[in-house]
Amino acid sequence: MERDHHALVIGSGHAGVKHAEALDELGIAFTGPLSARRVMEDPRALEDPAVDVVHVCAANDLHVALAGRALRAGKDVVCEKPLAVDVRGAEELVALAGKSGRLAVLAYNYRFHPMVVELAARVAFLGPLHTARGSFLQDWLLLASDANWRIDEARGGASRAIADIGAHWLDLAELVSGKRIVGVAAQLGRLHGRGTEDHAGLLLGFSDGMTGTLMLSQAAAGHRNDMELSLDGATGSATWRHERPTSCGWARAAEMPSWSVAMTICSRPPHAPSRRCPPGRTKRVATSSPRCMRGCPVTSASLRRRSRHSMTGCGTRASPQPRSRARRARSG
Repeated sequence: MERDHHALVIGSGHAGVKHAEALDELGIAFTGPLSARRVMEDPRALEDPAVDVVHVCAANDLHVALAGRALRAGKDVVCEKPLAVDVRGAEELVALAGKSGRLAVLAYNYRFHPMVVELAARVAFLGPLHTARGSFLQDWLLLASDANWRIDEARGGASRAIADIGAHWLDLAELVSGKRIVGVAAQLGRLHGRGTEDHAGLLLGFSDGMTGTLMLSQAAAGHRNDMELSLDGATGSATWRHERPTSCGWARAAEMPSWSVAMTICSRPPHAPSRRCPPGRTKRVATSSPRCMRGCPVTSASLRRRSRHSMTGCGTRASPQPRSRARRARSG
């Protein structure tokens, strides 16, 4: 019989605490969060035979050393992004992971939101993609008095806004579109004499000629954690926004009656008692199979059902319409 898994969480800051909470919710035994500096001084915890996987949630400058030691000890690794503070360190870890034969992943958690899974599953209905656009805005480093270890180049690395939050958006753009980023031109901005960028504007080139634009800021007042990804295709567009994680907006060209009004599609776990999406539920639940808010699997046939009104995702009406509006929808 296979024994239960046991994880080790290294890093006692915010990320380490959140990893520990997630493991606890999943019912996986774990040790930690442990201080990363202390583990560097005494790495015996990494060699514990009871540990299967190590979660590296330390400051960026310790990622290569801690993840490297874990891989050499024969452990699987979940590492917070960025993988390293420079390309050389990242390439070193990639090579080591390949030689070790262990599972090594980066913690791109946004890709597991149910609506991101749904967007990736439906992206073909937009037609050939030509543009990816979006932003990731925060305000927690707006003031000169706002301090964090990420501002220190020695600990956070040469890049901050791009490496810290931009990496998440870039990962989603590649994941959902199915295309790779092959070119980048960026303009960086710094505030309060800091050594790393507080905001940045990126022009992106994707494989197959798709273009992209991205605005990043950790000094945009009023935006706590506002990420938005939009994709434009030959026949439609779609948008997902993290501050409204349980919905995904879809729109088709006006001359196509079945999609002439943008749809909002909600998703919920099949066991949820309400037809409405429970607030916060999608932060903890991920699904590999797109489902409508009633728990029905979403199929291509359901997407072809003509409707001018808001839909649940499986083709059933979310709310009744007046007869006159329903008649106009059918005639369209």
